[in-house]
Amino acid sequence: MMESSSAHSRGQQLISFASLAHSVILWTATPSPEPSVYPEYTGDPNLVTPGVVGFVATLFIAVATLLIIADMNRRVRRVRYRELAQETIRNEQATADDTTDDVKDGDNGSNLPPTLRAD
Repeated sequence: MMESSSAHSRGQQLISFASLAHSVILWTATPSPEPSVYPEYTGDPNLVTPGVVGFVATLFIAVATLLIIADMNRRVRRVRYRELAQETIRNEQATADDTTDDVKDGDNGSNLPPTLRAD
């Protein structure tokens, strides 16, 4: 019985010593640098960056795009207003033609019911 208790305490000492040694090794080890997907570039950075010319070209494209969008918006609005104006003119002409036809036909309200006639 005594032997088993001493073996048991030794087993615990070995486990705790192993975990302590493992912790010490992990804490004292220097961490490796983060792995990089791309290797570090050691050449001239002016050869791989767009620089001033690239910035000016991008700025030109952005400004041109904004101007084209504004112009297209203006044109679409103009077409919409023209269509609305033409529709209004057609409706007014149709109303005027109906009124003119009634006057030309000599419509004196004879087709109205007797209660609405102005005889």
